[in-house]
Amino acid sequence: MVVIKEIEPGSLGARAGFLAGDEIHAINGQPVGDLIDFQVGSAEQFLLFDVRRDGEDYEVEVERATDEEMGLEFEDLRLRSCNNKCVFCFIHQMPKGMRRSLYFEDDDYRLSFLHGSYVTLTNTHEKDLQRIIDQGLSPQYISVHATEPQLRQVMLGRNKPTADIMERLQRLADNGIEMHTQVVVCPGYNDGTHLERTVTDLSRLYPAVRSVALVPVGLTKFRNRLPNLKPVTPELARQYVSQAEQWGDAFSGSLGERLVYAADELFLLIGRLPPPRQYYDAFPQIENGIGMVRSFLDRWEEGRQSLPVRLERPLRLGIVTGRLAASFFGPIIDHLNRIPGLTVDLLVVTNQTFGEGITVSGLLGGEDIIQRLQGGVWDLVLLPPNCINGEGLTLDDLNVPLLQERAGVPLAIGQYDLAATLRQVLTGQSLPIEGSGRQLSELGYYVGRS
Repeated sequence: MVVIKEIEPGSLGARAGFLAGDEIHAINGQPVGDLIDFQVGSAEQFLLFDVRRDGEDYEVEVERATDEEMGLEFEDLRLRSCNNKCVFCFIHQMPKGMRRSLYFEDDDYRLSFLHGSYVTLTNTHEKDLQRIIDQGLSPQYISVHATEPQLRQVMLGRNKPTADIMERLQRLADNGIEMHTQVVVCPGYNDGTHLERTVTDLSRLYPAVRSVALVPVGLTKFRNRLPNLKPVTPELARQYVSQAEQWGDAFSGSLGERLVYAADELFLLIGRLPPPRQYYDAFPQIENGIGMVRSFLDRWEEGRQSLPVRLERPLRLGIVTGRLAASFFGPIIDHLNRIPGLTVDLLVVTNQTFGEGITVSGLLGGEDIIQRLQGGVWDLVLLPPNCINGEGLTLDDLNVPLLQERAGVPLAIGQYDLAATLRQVLTGQSLPIEGSGRQLSELGYYVGRS
């Protein structure tokens, strides 16, 4: 059953008489165990809900128009925890004091379908696989890392063999489930000939496997008593990018899509901007840091012409970012500073929370941001949207009002569309203090989702 937490006023659910706290046990006679069952069951036009309220059982009849939303929000899904100890797991190398939810390691195929989270399929049972097939829970986002069974066992930190990943992918493919896969590339572990085998194996499952993302391992300064991993250097990044481009060119000719995509971070590590948008086909893994920079730059080029040619009142802005983004932000800052009356400073923050080896803006801690901003004279400072979550909190559990108070400068959350954000600022519109930051793994690191 699922329990209603909130109801949108005026929605179909409100008109049907549902109340917060109602338990929905079945729809049209089919049991409802979770949100996915509810979504599948409530897709029909005529619905009969079995509801329990305050210990009493009721039936609620609803006629639903095409595409009409029920307007019901449910209590959080109880997630399945991860049963691996991946050699590169980000959670195992985090300091104390982060947001509590970040320490929960989950590995849940339902979250993969609902939110694009990556799962390893190691704790996905036979009934789960059959449910994915029967209910068409597609696409699924799958952490593969290696297709050679023994190597994958090492990568996942397992003492005993687990289900063969290729057998599971083949079964899903045979039943029409679309999959997007990722490989966290760890130098000396799953690169070289191992990576070539992984890509070759996955390509044989196209078009069910629609994409393979190559993501560099992220290493923090908190790796005591963890496997000895090497960072991805610019030299290695150049090799990985070259391999991805060769594979992608070949697959474009044979399959019609590149299939294999290198993470933005790999391009930036070697001083290259990510390729034009054609490289990314339909941007199948943009939330995984595959094409996010290209999308950002293209939006800027489309929107910058709409900015004012001069300001009536002088304005000084700061834009916070991590070290990795500094390389492509330069021309943008130069353009903005050519607008009379506008001064914009790029505020590059060094990551002391996780260590200087972590350079993406989405992993900046609040304390590092405060340290960079203290003593500044900006009229407003824009924070990256992905370092503040939807509840307005940084990774180290600080909210924006507290950041603003301690930094001593006004703060707001920017958007991925920088030109649109600046238009809001320059026309006096208010900006949010909640961000769009999601879980660490969506920023290019496999951590298990919370």
